[in-house]
Amino acid sequence: MLSLVSIALPGGGAILFLPLHLHRMKYIIHHTQPHLRYITVETLFENIDNELIEIQMPAWRPGRYELSNFAKNVRNFVVEDSEGNLLPYMKVNKDLWQVQTLGADAIKITYEYFAATLDAGSTYTDAQLLYVNPVNCLMYETTKLNEECTLQINVDDSFTIACALPKSGKILTAENFDQLADSPFIASPNMQHSSFTLDEATHHIWVNGANTLDIEKFTRLVKQYTQEQVNIFGKFDATEYHYLIHLLPYSHRHGVEHKNSTVIVLGPGEEFNKEEKLNDLLAICSHELFHFWNVKRIRPAAMWPYNFAKENYSVLGYVYEGVTTYYGDYMLLRSGVLTFDAYSVEISKDLQRHFTNDGRYNYSVAESSFDTWLDGYTPGAPARKVSIYVEGMLAALIADVKIRTATKQKNSLDTVMSLLYQRFYLKNKGYTEKDYQEMLEETSGQDMQQYFKEIIWGKGNIEKYLPDTLATLGLQIEQSTSQHVYENVYGFKVIHVEGATIMNNCAPNSPADKMGLALGDVITGVNGKPITAETILDDVINQNSERKLQLTLKSILGERTVNLLADGNTYFSQYKLLKNQDATAEQKQFFEAWSKQAF
Repeated sequence: MLSLVSIALPGGGAILFLPLHLHRMKYIIHHTQPHLRYITVETLFENIDNELIEIQMPAWRPGRYELSNFAKNVRNFVVEDSEGNLLPYMKVNKDLWQVQTLGADAIKITYEYFAATLDAGSTYTDAQLLYVNPVNCLMYETTKLNEECTLQINVDDSFTIACALPKSGKILTAENFDQLADSPFIASPNMQHSSFTLDEATHHIWVNGANTLDIEKFTRLVKQYTQEQVNIFGKFDATEYHYLIHLLPYSHRHGVEHKNSTVIVLGPGEEFNKEEKLNDLLAICSHELFHFWNVKRIRPAAMWPYNFAKENYSVLGYVYEGVTTYYGDYMLLRSGVLTFDAYSVEISKDLQRHFTNDGRYNYSVAESSFDTWLDGYTPGAPARKVSIYVEGMLAALIADVKIRTATKQKNSLDTVMSLLYQRFYLKNKGYTEKDYQEMLEETSGQDMQQYFKEIIWGKGNIEKYLPDTLATLGLQIEQSTSQHVYENVYGFKVIHVEGATIMNNCAPNSPADKMGLALGDVITGVNGKPITAETILDDVINQNSERKLQLTLKSILGERTVNLLADGNTYFSQYKLLKNQDATAEQKQFFEAWSKQAF
């Protein structure tokens, strides 16, 4: 007969747990105070045999390689023994507590967690939703990371709980804290659900939020690109996979990968009956599914295992995010989910981000990966760094075409990713940059030293390789002028904040640059006319046929006037990926082998 452990709850009542020897860390999340955006978390630590134990809250979450300091959301932290007696503790740093057990073999920690952000990596509560990323809000005993965990979700019986973890009623079970931390859930009475089976795995699609999505069509398309991804690796290493999708009433775009699930947050929900918005949802879903292999299984040695308490520095963001960005869209093309024209729309966005960011001349993609821990995912200092997603995607495209060319399409970047999966993940270890380079060289039969020197660690060299890479595929980049005359003629960009027109970017060696337009300058007048919130800057500029531009600027230094004169050059061009209508038969053949679509 099994004996149960009873833990008293504040205000009366009790929670019954299974025998002590079965679980080390047990969690309960209460859907309380949703109007104040607080949830209540209880944790039971069992079988304690030390006088002093350490309790850690994660400082970051996998999928976003920056410190988030989740402990800032904790209030009313209380530590008790199984009899309800308070135990002494001391907070020794921002997210680590030391607890004196005073001989107790089980302790309970209770606190409230502020859950007010609804994005793909956060925790959020309202009257109709409890959405939790456990890595945000659950603590662990530092010596018990490998012990089995349970999570009890106390929500109304009308709520459905969607999660990748095994579930019995309202209780989830995880093999260890890493699995629990990596398993977000949505609990809501209003979710749509769809599923399909592929490679003996059931793929669940959960959608929360008002929307116009055709979920049956979406499910068919998801299955289509999933098959293409599975073909690369030969198997789907899970029995279930869950898409946890929030469709919001306002504009938003975010996705986060997990070992057996992903969270997607997009909006506005009313626009998913439009092809472009549906394609955007498919693009982010395909990206996150590729992470099922690339980073959730094929993982850098620096993150094997994850250390939740501090930075996990790695220069390999061009693989775990860059290669994934490449394959996210590429799988939609290769599976036939997207036509080339639709694929071009997605890639052209990344090309625009690449060419607009002068940080590519100042910092390599490898250095930028390391520094996500320094300044996160914000633009930061202008033109200092690059995006590991964009530059990594272009680096992956160049590598893929290089391998295919060298081996006459026998091998590709597919081969590299499959080898990484077999030789590292399946052998329970992480890979290094040296390992990745060796995989590229083995697969291509080429020396990749120059590739790493110029593309991965170099600055501003992608433009040297991109034209030939695209030409091999029968593709080219079309460059056109910006629709804004102040951008393409004078070389500056503006943003509009609370009715003010503010200079926020300046092209090097442009008329604006040479005349010293400064970041943050407020434009108050153009050609002697005052600027208001309703003013269309281009219209005022175009009234002067000589294209002479006089700007009145206001800053902390006071007001000044500058005169800009067009120099015949163009700035802030627009970029679009197109098929070359004069492509040779060889180029068309290469494209068709690469894309699995007719040229």
